[in-house]
Parts: sequence; C-alpha cells; structure tokens
Amino acid sequence: MSDEKRGGDYVYEALLDAGVDLLVGIPGTQTLPLDRTVVERDEMEYLMARHETAVPHIAWGYYESGGGVAATLTVPGPGDTNAMHGLKNASEDCVPILHVSADVNPEDRGKGPIHEIEADTFDNAVKANVAVESALELPAKLAGGIETALEPPTGPVRLGVPSRILDETVDAPAATVSPERTTWDAGDDAAAAADLLADADRPVVYLGGGARRSPGATEAVRGLVEDLDAPVVASYKGKGVFPEDDDRFLGVTGSHLPAGAERVLDRADVVLALGTDFDGVTTAHWSLPMGEQLIHVTLDTSAVGASYEPEVAVLSDVADAVDSIREGLDGAGAGGWDGGAVGSAVRSEYRETLDAAGLFEDGAPLNTPGVIDAVRESTPREAPVAVDVGGFRLWAMQAFTAYDPERYVAAGSWAGMGVGLPAAIGAAFANPDEPVVCLTGDGGLMMCIHELHTAAEYDLDVTVVVSNNADYGVISKSPKIEQYTEGHQFTWGSPDFATVAEGFGCRGTRAESLGELREAVDDAVGRDGPDLIDVPIETDEQSAAEAADYESTIDLP
Repeated sequence: MSDEKRGGDYVYEALLDAGVDLLVGIPGTQTLPLDRTVVERDEMEYLMARHETAVPHIAWGYYESGGGVAATLTVPGPGDTNAMHGLKNASEDCVPILHVSADVNPEDRGKGPIHEIEADTFDNAVKANVAVESALELPAKLAGGIETALEPPTGPVRLGVPSRILDETVDAPAATVSPERTTWDAGDDAAAAADLLADADRPVVYLGGGARRSPGATEAVRGLVEDLDAPVVASYKGKGVFPEDDDRFLGVTGSHLPAGAERVLDRADVVLALGTDFDGVTTAHWSLPMGEQLIHVTLDTSAVGASYEPEVAVLSDVADAVDSIREGLDGAGAGGWDGGAVGSAVRSEYRETLDAAGLFEDGAPLNTPGVIDAVRESTPREAPVAVDVGGFRLWAMQAFTAYDPERYVAAGSWAGMGVGLPAAIGAAFANPDEPVVCLTGDGGLMMCIHELHTAAEYDLDVTVVVSNNADYGVISKSPKIEQYTEGHQFTWGSPDFATVAEGFGCRGTRAESLGELREAVDDAVGRDGPDLIDVPIETDEQSAAEAADYESTIDLP
C-alpha cells in the first residue's frame, strides 16, 4: 500500500517511529519543507542552534546524558561539512544520530546549484551515508538508514533527502528493511576467559566504550569487579561506568595515567578488557602494558590483535560476556591482591604528588587540579557534566570524579575542540530537571562561544566554567614542541569572557580564588538561566602527562 503525503511528513513520521523527540538544526531555504512540518506538528521539539558545527554536538550530548536518539537537520554543502566534525565524533563514540541533509535535487546535480557537494564526501564520516534519488524509494531508504543507525554498534547515519522531495506530495509504497547482523557463539571463549580469571592472582578490569554502550553493562561490570576484587582502569569512553569513589578505581588510561596505575597494569597477570579497540590516544600510542595475559571482549573483529594480542578474544556484547564470565567463575576468582588497597594506594600517591607540586594551592592564577576539585565539590552528584577537549580535559579525566556514564559526557579519541558547550545544551534538554555543568578551556570555548546565545534563548540551567590559561596549552605543553621551537607557547590576550557572556544574555562572573569559585558555582548551579564563570589558570602549569610521570613507590604483591 502507498500513502500520499509530503516528503517532509514521511521523514518526520519515520523519525517519530524511531523514538526521536528532538530535532536540532538551523533553518535554510532547502530545509524549510521539513522545518514547516516540525512547526505544524507538536510531537517533536525543535532546537535551533547558532552554527552547524554545534548541531551534531548538541545531539551527541543529548544522547550521552540519557536523552535518547536525536535527529539533526542542515542544508547541504556548508551545512553538512560544518556538521561533519560532530558526525565523525559521534561515529568514533558509537553515538546514533539521524542526520537529515536537505540535499541538492538529483536533476540539478553537476549544474552548479547552490551548496552542491558530492554525496560520497560523507562516506567516511558516518556509519552509513544514504542518498535518496527518487520519491518512490524514500520510505525504504529512511527505514534502512534508521535501522543501520540503531543497530549495534550504533552510529550516525546521514540521510540525504533532496529538498524537492521533502516539499512535494509523494505517493510511495511502505517498506520494511532488515539489515544484516552477525552474532557470534562466544560461549567457549567466555568459559576460557572465566578459567583464566579464576586462576588469576592479580587481575585488572579495563573498561572501554563498549561497556558504556552495552545495556546492563554498568551493573554487570560492578558485580564482576566485586567477584574478582580487581582494581579498575577506564578508557576515555569507559569513564563513569565504574564509580570512581570506589577504592578499586585506578584512573583513566592515556599518557596521563598515574605512574602507579601503569605499574599495576604491568604487574597484572590477567587484564580483562571490556569493549575497547585500544586506540593510540587511550594507550599512550600503545605503550601502556596490558599484563601477562589479555582477555579482549569486543564486537569489532578488526580490533582483535590489532594493537595487543589477546590470550582469549570474546566476540560479544559486554553485558552478555560479563554475565557468562561470572557464571563460569561460580564463586571463584577473588585474586591474590586486594583491589581496594591497590587502588587506594595508587590514588593517594597521585594526589600527594600533585599536592607536593602545589597544584591545589589557592590564589590567582589557579591550577587546574584545584579548580576541578572545587567544581566537583560544588556540583551535585546527579548533575550531568559535559567536558570540552583541551589540556584541562586530560586533568579532568584523572581528577574529576565520575559516578555514572550518563553524568559524565566527554568525547573519545576523535578529540575535536568545541564540543563542551553544545553537549551541555543537549544534556540540559535531556535532563530538564537537573542542573548541567560544562567544563571548558578558553580555546575550546572560542570555537563554540556562539552557543551561549542558544543557552540564553532557551533559559537553560547550564553553568560554564572556563579554565582560562590564555593558551592552546595542550599544544604548547606537548613534548613535541621543543622539536620545533624553543619554549614557544601559543598564547594570546584572553577576552573578558564574563562580559562576552553577558552580551549573549547569560550571567558572567570571574573567580580568581578557590573560595570565589566555590561560591560562584554554588550560586549558579540550580538557578534558572545560564552562567559563565571565568577562572584564570596558570599558563605555565605542568601538563597532566608531566604530572603523572613520577617514580611510583607503592608496594604491590
């Protein structure tokens, strides 16, 4: 049977059927047919951003903080290419976004219409790039693209729907699409993994993004850690899966992993890695040790053996694998070391090292660890926190305590700046009854500062804390910098962010001491409307990687 209606209605209803209740976009002449549909109907909320770069970042933050799958809408050409950064970030993080591009009409291709760009430009930025060429195939293409986005491992899909098809009345047949899905029989491998862990004296659990994505994995992982009494490390995307106020937590992997935690990984007889691809960023370019024997649980066959050779590979969803491994342990497996004692020793040593370096001292300019401590102290446990990319993010990975994956939103290894504030806006829409905090640097904020206007327009309870070191610190503190220039820093004279924020309709303040910062965060969190707190940071403070590179003296079994 066919159903005669506007193409925009087909798209709208397909998104609704997929559970989408938020569309993020910026209107353009090509998008107006779908914009009109959203306005005329009230089942879906429309969030208008201020620049296309922010559009997918908002949708990404919405999903990561528990809001579900969002749709995005841009014009083709500049709209799509501006959005490509955020789509690629979502792809790396396995976040499903349904990105609708009001594409160039097929009959105009090659003639130079406005915003024309080759459709295959996006093939490597998204999980799938679906181009609609005729009205008759619209329902089938929409169904296939949506199924692909939502099928694990999830990811963003671009739906290129020509503007003419969005606007015209379409009489197209309904379609049902069943995408391919491969399921492996991992029973024997899970049993082999359980045997290794049952005999292990020094097990370590390594949490990757797959543990974040897998339904039920958070509870399953916490149960397994109890069974093994194992210390825990997390990748960037695994942060928050295990509560970091548990004594067993060691830190977040990367070049900034505390030296004591690296020693623990080296000393481990079995490392159980759950849902990670061991990328270069989170393994310090594959220099981190992974114990004597490695168990690698993943859905990605290409990741097995690509970076570290496993003793056992389990091709499975994380929650399913953990459940099977726990059944195989059958009460065995409490290793020879005390996970809580090991984790406490690592974290105490790291904290004492930072303290000895003066990184928690008060007085202007402040240092990032002290700022992170103050913000964590004044931020409610249940408040989502969105973190931008930059040198301060590496500090936040280690020093900002996360308790739940949906309450800590940060990009993985794609590591593009300018994601923090848009993600906080998405988190505010996903959690309208909770305050949201954004941790950002001055460099990252200047890549998305226009979205302060979006936050003000929607009167969002977002508190933006700017670590302002007047520098692209992650570059100027890189060990590589001395290869090219002696002591050069990419510094600038910082703008008055508080005044800029007020110009956008936000409240702005400057905090030059830890006491002022705590007071400013206490005042801002939970009140209506957005706040920005500008915090001067010591430009010459050591990097998170430098601070983690100390001689560890903790006792290990």
